[in-house]
This record gives sequence, C-alpha cells and structure tokens, in this order.
Amino acid sequence: MFNLASDFTFCRLTPELASRCGEYFCSKNPDISEFFHKDYVKYAGELLGKSYCFVTNDESARIACAFTLANSAINMQEVSPKRRNRFNRSIPNAKRSRQYPAVLIGRLAVFDGFEGHHLGYDLMDFIKAWFIDPLNKTGCRFLIVDAVNHPKVIDYYCQNGFVFLFESEEEENNATHNGSKKESTTRLMYFDLIKLKTERPVVDADEQQTETMI
Repeated sequence: MFNLASDFTFCRLTPELASRCGEYFCSKNPDISEFFHKDYVKYAGELLGKSYCFVTNDESARIACAFTLANSAINMQEVSPKRRNRFNRSIPNAKRSRQYPAVLIGRLAVFDGFEGHHLGYDLMDFIKAWFIDPLNKTGCRFLIVDAVNHPKVIDYYCQNGFVFLFESEEEENNATHNGSKKESTTRLMYFDLIKLKTERPVVDADEQQTETMI
C-alpha cells in the first residue's frame, strides 16, 4: 500500500517533469489523460489553472496522481434562500457577503497502476490541508468541484465531505444553464474548509510538506 506522504514527492506538473517521468495514463477516462498530457499547459499559459502531481520517490519517478486548481467563488445570488441561509449561519454577520472565495478543483486523477491504494482520498485530504495551511497565499473558504454526474464520482465526493451546492438538478439548471431541461452532465459540489480549521491543530511550518519545483 502506497503512502502519499512518504512514498511520493509533491511537484508542479510541467512538460519537463512529464518528459522525465515517462508514461502516465488514466485508461478509464481518456479525456483526463489528454488533459494531463496536453491541455494543462494551455490552462497554465492562459493563467486559468495550475496543475500539480505526486511523483514516486524511486528511480522510475512515475507520476501517480495529479490535480488542477483555479480561483473561483460561490455566488449567493445564484442559490436558493434555504441554501443561502445555510451558508450564512456558518459565517459571522460582519463577514457575510454576496459571494465567498473558493478554489475550483478542475481536474483530479489517479493514474493506471496506482488505483486501489486510497490515493484518491489521500490526495483530497492533501488539497484540503493545503488551503488551511498558515503559509497559504490566499484566503479560501470553500473547495468546489463540477463533478461528473455519475454515481461513482458523486459518491467519491460525498465520502470526502462535499455536498451539492444546489438543492436539485432543476435548480442548478435554472441557475447555470438558463433553465435547460436536459439531464445534467455535472453537479456543482462544495466543501467548507472552516470545518478542518476548527477540527485540526495548526501544523508547524517546519513539518509541512512543501512543493518541489522539478
């Protein structure tokens, strides 16, 4: 069983790194494979997202998993009054706003050969911890994801504590797709990071795993 903290090095995904690490694919999702081979470079170049990965600490230096992040926000004017009240109950009156800072997890993948080692859950724990780290450069209250509307994918995010931003697919379509009657291919979900900040002690900076720019 792999251990994300001890068996891998955290790196920014770059073409130079990818060329040294050899092949990495996600055969169950060719679109994800294509993104992490080609499109991630375009997103980074246009300042639309940055991609990161974990690389094995052995001589083969294989890329085991990767994710892409981008700045975003949750707009309270788009959600129902019921959901708006739920958000506001967890935020002090003086800090309530029409929108709240969030980070979008644009892509996330565990590559072939590394499935079945709990890396998907460890990777999500890493992302959560990263954004409550005292050294994090920006304020981020929420993680959000536009999850593929498939039971296995939705279940993964639910098990990681994410909940739907909208009460129903109909409400989401009205807010984001101008009332389209088509079946939703994705569902917006969010995780409130304040839960971790209140549950976990602050980690000393010397103990934190820092990014390796390879």
